[in-house]
Amino acid sequence: MEVVVKFIQNATVWVRAYIYDSDGNLANPTTSTKLTLTDPDGTKQVDGEAMTPNDTGIYSYYYNTDSDSAVGWWSGEVWATDGTKKSVGSFSFELKAGL
Repeated sequence: MEVVVKFIQNATVWVRAYIYDSDGNLANPTTSTKLTLTDPDGTKQVDGEAMTPNDTGIYSYYYNTDSDSAVGWWSGEVWATDGTKKSVGSFSFELKAGL
């Protein structure tokens, strides 16, 4: 399977995270859920910002790109902290030049 995620400059990148407990049920971490986004040049554009809770175990973050945003492959991480236990989910997306 191949999953391709592409956005165009001046678009809003929507990151959605689903957090599960050890039984596989959606659950809210007791401490925090945070996001980091790094552009293709290695610059952190979002560094440990809190994600918005939408429902039990579902969090989102909206990042607005502009015409000066770096094109290429971006990387991201979502950190869910439950007490002293941390879980991380990694992802990437491509930002293409605007039309």
